[in-house]
Amino acid sequence: MKGKILIVEDDPLIADMVERYLSREGFTVRKAECGESALKEFGTFGPDVVILDLMLPDLDGFELCRRFSENSMVLILSARDQDEDKIVGLELGADDYLTKPFNMRELIARVKALLRRVKKDPSGVVLRGGNVELKLQEVKAYVRGKPLDLTPKEFLILKKLLSNRGRVVSRTQIANEIYGEDLPEYDRIIDTYIYRIRTKIMEIDPESAKRIKTVRGFGYRFE
Repeated sequence: MKGKILIVEDDPLIADMVERYLSREGFTVRKAECGESALKEFGTFGPDVVILDLMLPDLDGFELCRRFSENSMVLILSARDQDEDKIVGLELGADDYLTKPFNMRELIARVKALLRRVKKDPSGVVLRGGNVELKLQEVKAYVRGKPLDLTPKEFLILKKLLSNRGRVVSRTQIANEIYGEDLPEYDRIIDTYIYRIRTKIMEIDPESAKRIKTVRGFGYRFE
């Protein structure tokens, strides 16, 4: 498995260690020691995964997480181990959160899992629900033929709903789809993603947005 990884870390010892191990696994790796340099590298490098430290000397790590998650998978690697930090990070778009000190093998395993999460379907399947269409091979979404700008996690959620059209999909099932694990204590994260998906669809076709139904106490259903 190959991929491009950007390490945003102001501790050179940690950054060099992570770079060394990821390079051995065949990844193409670049490093940035602060937020400003990370933004520049992100624009020119186009990483598949960003390994992001929250406590940087210049820019706010959470704001960087929000920006990066729009186009890449984000794994937060931070000494901040409070539940609230993890919740905020996930709500802002992080795909995973690992606290320091950490096990290098676990970090590599998580990076590989992220790269597997959003991958092209070789069968070229197209999922449809009314005027909503997902082209899995291209990893693109459309509403009434117009492109729908979704983040990787939003795409996965909509894919899950369309794949189970007419059936209720629980928050736990959605959490498993985008995080690979149950996150029952973070239900509000799933609700936030559903809200964002509805809002984006509504801008193109309000009636299509209404197809995503909330089933109280259970989850969501695409009709």
